[in-house]
Order: sequence, then structure tokens, then C-alpha cells
Amino acid sequence: MHATPQSATWIKEPLADVGVVIVTSAALPKYMIDRLHVAIDDWDQVAYLVVTQPMVLMHDWLQVGCEPAEQVPASTCQATRLLSGVSKGCFLLDVEITPIPGLTWLGSVCGHPLRVINPGTPALSGAAMDKQVEVILSMARTLAKSVLQERCVL
Repeated sequence: MHATPQSATWIKEPLADVGVVIVTSAALPKYMIDRLHVAIDDWDQVAYLVVTQPMVLMHDWLQVGCEPAEQVPASTCQATRLLSGVSKGCFLLDVEITPIPGLTWLGSVCGHPLRVINPGTPALSGAAMDKQVEVILSMARTLAKSVLQERCVL
């Protein structure tokens, strides 16, 4: 298997007790990426992954999946390497800015539950983008709360 270029970057890596991984495309405005990062910086239950080359990442995953299992170790797929350290009960929160979701397949890589949120086409003003960021953070809070409640019950 050939090496693939880095197609995704952890903005905030997951800790052991992570309950939500926010996943966005690099097409999200840098302002929103930075605002999300600042907002979750001290929030241990939330990690943040930015996918810079979604098609390359997906192609790598699909190509590895087509190889006979005995020939390819699971760790050769970049998506698997990125998500294998995230606990199985952790939600992936796929933030989509286009009508057609492009990152939902990430839930299938390691079997993570996935939720999609589309706060709309990125706004032009900082205040409007702040509102969109708050919509994303609100969903992340809801998902993190549900994971924490489930862990406490078990």
C-alpha cells in the first residue's frame, strides 16, 4: 500500500474520556474553525478533527477495504489510524456546510455513532458566523451530555 498525504489534522486531539469529536471540512471558514477550537479548548469531552482532503481520505479507506484482509493490516488506512484511538461510544459530529453531506462515511470507519449538523452556508459577517458556531457547540453539548449520562448509568 502506498503512503497517503496527510488528509486530516487534529485541531484538538481526543483524550481518554472524549464523548464527541467535531469533524469539519477545511472548507469551513478559518474564522469558524478558530472559534470552535477556542470554545472547546478546555473541554475534555470534545475533540476536533479537520479533514483537509476528504476525497483522498475516503479513497484511501475504500482502497484498503478492497484489499484481502490477510494482506493489509487495519492500521494502513489513515482514517482508521485517526479514529481508532477514539472510544466506540464517542459521537462523531459531522459539520456540513453543503446540502449533500460529504463526511458521513467516517462513522463507518470504526463504527462510531455519527450525527450530522448543517448550520447553513457560512455567513459573511463575524457575528453571523458566531451564531453558526454556537449552533454547532449546542449540538456538541447535547451529545456530550448524553454520553456522560450513559457512562454514569453503566
